[in-house]
Amino acid sequence: MIGKEKLDINRNKIKLIFLICLTIVITIVSLITAINLDTKYYLLLAATLPLIYLSVRQYQRFNKAELIANLREKWGLEDSRLRDFSELDKHFKKTQAGEINKYALDDRTWNDLDMNSIFVQIDRTMTIPGELKLYSLLRQPLLDVEELNERNRVINLFSQNQEIREKYQLALSKLGKKEDVYDLDILWEDPPPMNNYAFLYIILIILIPIFVLLGVFNYGFAWFGLGATLLCNMFIHYRTKGKIYEHLSSLRYLGKLIRCAKKLTANKHPVLDVYLKEIENTLSKVSYISKKTSSLGRGEDDYISEYYNVLSLTEVRAFYSVLSALNKYQKELGQLHTVIGFTDAMISIASYRAGLKSFIEPQFINSRPYLKIKDLVHPLLKEPVSNSLFVESENILITGSNMSGKTTFLKAIGVNAVLAQTIYTSLAKEYQASFFHVLTLIGRMDNVIEGKSYYLDEINALLRIINALESRIPCLCLLDEIFRGTNSIERISSSAEVLLYFARHNCLVFASTHDLELTELVSNSYSNFHFLEKITQEGISFNYKLMKGPSTTRNATKLLRHIGYPSEIVDASELRVRKAMKDN
Repeated sequence: MIGKEKLDINRNKIKLIFLICLTIVITIVSLITAINLDTKYYLLLAATLPLIYLSVRQYQRFNKAELIANLREKWGLEDSRLRDFSELDKHFKKTQAGEINKYALDDRTWNDLDMNSIFVQIDRTMTIPGELKLYSLLRQPLLDVEELNERNRVINLFSQNQEIREKYQLALSKLGKKEDVYDLDILWEDPPPMNNYAFLYIILIILIPIFVLLGVFNYGFAWFGLGATLLCNMFIHYRTKGKIYEHLSSLRYLGKLIRCAKKLTANKHPVLDVYLKEIENTLSKVSYISKKTSSLGRGEDDYISEYYNVLSLTEVRAFYSVLSALNKYQKELGQLHTVIGFTDAMISIASYRAGLKSFIEPQFINSRPYLKIKDLVHPLLKEPVSNSLFVESENILITGSNMSGKTTFLKAIGVNAVLAQTIYTSLAKEYQASFFHVLTLIGRMDNVIEGKSYYLDEINALLRIINALESRIPCLCLLDEIFRGTNSIERISSSAEVLLYFARHNCLVFASTHDLELTELVSNSYSNFHFLEKITQEGISFNYKLMKGPSTTRNATKLLRHIGYPSEIVDASELRVRKAMKDN
């Protein structure tokens, strides 16, 4: 297929070159003949007009064919470009303020699950609205199967219908991305203030021909009036230009957004009807804005256009006309931004699915905490090991040695729960679950600036989970080595009480620990599982498979020996361990 596409592109290219060469030849022949024989041969130049038209059309076909070939080549592949996550996060929190649901992923959970890296894997969007919308979707897991099914309908359309997908991609590619308008502030913040006297500018324009006409009839004062008017126009133009340039990129992108929306509405499909109708309703009110924005910034590199703007105040009047429209239709323009972003995001998810070796559309169970997974894997691993588990109204305590896979398994559970409730996709052969409020405590750090210790940071993060528990929506709690920042006696005691507290509430807990004593203390409320390692003289190996029951091995001191610690240290450490175990 790719070979055929390249052949078609080459054919279009050859046709374009032929048309251009033929146009040049006819032009040269007609000029030489007219100069040397008769001026009537200039009429031959008329023959170049249809050739120029055909050349332009062929150039457009060539560009379109090349773009489609590029889209097909990249379909299903990760886009490794850099993202500005500070801008994505800022836009999400700004635009969702007051609307963000309490079940959205908080910053701690987002970072614990490495969701920035997950986002990079999924994000193949072509526009800024698409990138922003995809980030927002992933931050807000849904609790409504109907809304998820609706998203899935659109994703499946773009997965299965190449023709409609590529039409939408072509339209979206015209909008594209431009870093200096990353979140289009002008749509989410108060627009610049209007000039209450802007309506008077038309009088200044009318005065110019009036003064010229009066000057022709020898009214001397007319030339003074004309000079004063031109000076006034120049003052207004350059005074307003600073305001224009501050928002110029955003306003231009806004115009492109409207033009993109028009192109999208030309491609009908029943699955997309509701979105296209929303776009059309908005366009009926705001389509004229795109013409106004095209007048902005025309004189940047063109002195003639700049002089014309000064005389006619075209740019100034267009600017205030757009501001007036923003004040009136800011909400509608924001909705247009959202719908276009949603469409782009759904195409991106379809491309992500196309690049997966396998995935499943999840099933949701309206019951108490419930999770059934078969061959579930972590999406960030190149060669992942799958695991299966069935949990219904019980909790899981995972033990095992260092590096055996406990933390990765917790993250795999959390990431798949998020993907299931956002993009209706799970990297497993089976995923059945309740809807969850996902909260984690996996990564920790000292905060030197705020004076918070590792332990204080940890207990605050754990308290936020306790405070979030409720009876309506079960909480999926993923806990990795809680209270690791304090001494062993208090750590084990506090961990046991917290785990038992969670077990008495509406939770599904996956907790990992090195403290084997915990397996006995919470045995009535938690099922025990473990990961196992194998250490030989050749080295250490893991199979990363979840196994029933508590761990019976320790490998901390063995790892010291394995990586080359002095025997004096390792032997003494092992002796202390044996003595401590004997005393206990």
